[in-house]
Amino acid sequence: MTASEVSWSLRSVNRAAAELDRAFAAHLSLSPLEYTAIDHIMSSEGDPIGPVELAARIGISPGSATEMVDRLERYGHVSRERGAADRRRVLVTTRPEAVKRILGDLAPLFDELDNLADTFSPDEQRTIQSYLRQAAHLLTLHSSSMKSEEPDQGASSTR
Repeated sequence: MTASEVSWSLRSVNRAAAELDRAFAAHLSLSPLEYTAIDHIMSSEGDPIGPVELAARIGISPGSATEMVDRLERYGHVSRERGAADRRRVLVTTRPEAVKRILGDLAPLFDELDNLADTFSPDEQRTIQSYLRQAAHLLTLHSSSMKSEEPDQGASSTR
């Protein structure tokens, strides 16, 4: 197997994960963007984020993020809380029932992935883990660099 084939396999995993996210959003009666928002909020539980930071992460305006948080709060998925250090700051957290449902619905997949990992030797698992972590780091770096670059002036525009 070539390095290129390994990289294409990772792309297949990324596509399958994106398909799962879309299907899971529909399963929860959410739009894909609402599910992406919940994913960011859940991933930030140790360091909660506010609507403005959420907006920056998912690429929408702060006003749109506030409206989305309003909807997610009405659906019972998230709660707003005042920051402990700065009472002016509003933080968004996932409600325990929402986390329990999401993780419960995904538990069979997590079990299957753990079982798959168990089919590899400890050395193979370390190699796979190293590759995936480094690949995630590279994907994050490229994502960040694309966000900070100016659009190509020669590219077509929808303006």
